[in-house]
Amino acid sequence: MTKPKSPLKSLLTGKGGLDSRSLENIFKSCRRDKEKMRKLLRAFCTTYLIDGKQRPLKLRPLQEDIVLECLMERDDGKQTKLAILAPRGSGKSFALSVAVTIYMFFNRFRDLVFILAPTEDQAALIFNYCYRHFADNPFLNGLVKNYRFHNKPNITLKGGTIMRRAPLAPSNQGQAIRGQHPTFLVVDESPLIDDKLFIDNVEPSIVANKAPFINLGTPKSKDNHMYKYLYDDGYADTFKRLHYTWRDAVNKGEAYSAPYTDEEMLDKMMEWGEDSIHWRTEYECEFVESVSNVFNAEKIKRCYDDYKLTRLDGDGQSGGSNINVSVDIGKSVNSTVISAWSLDKSDKENIARLIYVEEINPRTGGHDIPYQRKRIMDVALGLGATRLIVDCTGIGGAVEHDLRIGCLDANIHFVAFVFTGGPKGTKTQMYRDFQSYIQQGRVKVPNPENLHADEAKLIHKWTREHIDLEYTMDAADKTEKISAPNGKHDDYCDSSAMGLHATLSMLPMTGNYGSSVISRPINRNNKTDAGTYSKRPLFATTRRNPRLLKQSLRGI
Repeated sequence: MTKPKSPLKSLLTGKGGLDSRSLENIFKSCRRDKEKMRKLLRAFCTTYLIDGKQRPLKLRPLQEDIVLECLMERDDGKQTKLAILAPRGSGKSFALSVAVTIYMFFNRFRDLVFILAPTEDQAALIFNYCYRHFADNPFLNGLVKNYRFHNKPNITLKGGTIMRRAPLAPSNQGQAIRGQHPTFLVVDESPLIDDKLFIDNVEPSIVANKAPFINLGTPKSKDNHMYKYLYDDGYADTFKRLHYTWRDAVNKGEAYSAPYTDEEMLDKMMEWGEDSIHWRTEYECEFVESVSNVFNAEKIKRCYDDYKLTRLDGDGQSGGSNINVSVDIGKSVNSTVISAWSLDKSDKENIARLIYVEEINPRTGGHDIPYQRKRIMDVALGLGATRLIVDCTGIGGAVEHDLRIGCLDANIHFVAFVFTGGPKGTKTQMYRDFQSYIQQGRVKVPNPENLHADEAKLIHKWTREHIDLEYTMDAADKTEKISAPNGKHDDYCDSSAMGLHATLSMLPMTGNYGSSVISRPINRNNKTDAGTYSKRPLFATTRRNPRLLKQSLRGI
């Protein structure tokens, strides 16, 4: 004997003898009772929806909460408005697709569901999830009149309800939503939408129908409408505020699995640093200032350790083994900063120590390119460096070429580093690693209190530049910049970031870099016939203790 279906499942499967209008009324009655809505949600997922492995869909607690809040009505009868923060990879967009699908199932006549996002790809994400929900189930697919994927994409039900998607970007000035009056409006990645576009186009569209207004995303800057919805007292009675973090995302509840584990998140926190902008925004879901400090002052000072800097003053002292020399070459009014880092190997975690630092400012040869080339090689040779990493962004090719040749002659691995911008640029990633290493206690710097006055001055400047370094973010177009505030410098920071990259991120040096000889034209006074070439190196130096060629050099 076949077990009879529950009244709810009979209703959902269309075998309860109810027409669409009756379905709307039953749905409406559940929207004021969260426990009834929870039962309806779970029954709907079990009956109609599947996951990526063709199993009946089971939502995680975070996802279920989002769906419930999207579908509920306020007890006071006012418009439902939600501001939801959820971490990256938590399944928040998928949860919205479930909410949209259920809403359309129970409201099949002449409703307009609209999905907005900053880009076409982001708007398509929820849309495509909804398409799969309908297309993968024969009964749901039978409710659909038409799927349209190009030129105003939409899903239209036979009863007339339609779901549309559109980007809201400066390029289209919000034209897609103008004149539209949705009955259910979802804005995915709402914090990334330009404030003016949002206020001028989105908010007016929901006034007429008092539509549920769902804003979802991962936070960026505080200069944003989403921040106001969540934290401005003027919106406290208007918006229901939901704030989830990675701790909520790891709870799988009755679902088959979670998107990530506690261990994976803790590893990522250590990798990025708990004070890093990316960790705080993407996984802790914190709003940050448009301009904020890259490094925490206290943690920078925790790098201090009791040891001395290496000196190159003719006493024959060497830097030891596993030495990486990094150089930020000054442009315009900036200084050239040479720093050297040694690698302390350990069974647990390797440590990078700042063993040498030197500043060549405009007064001490900062714009004398030949002198800078010579000095850089002298430092690398004097310390016995295995690797020389140089910021070659925007410098003349001759500088890079000569340093490269000098390193080949000296068996030093030369690395030409070029900074690229943006959230995925090399500079951003390098500073993420830098933050992580400080968080893990893997960066050591001599305590200036135990150094000579001239040495202490350099370490104090190193500390001050790192504390002052700023992270500037434009939430609208997701661009970010790491640089010193106006009137200050970041030469020590960039030199150190490259040095730590070479010491802790790059593979250790094991190969032997053989010398190479480049031919050059012989001087006209040479006895060799004009136009012939000799085997003399273009850029030559020796491993002898370096001598200072200029006075008053600000370095150690």
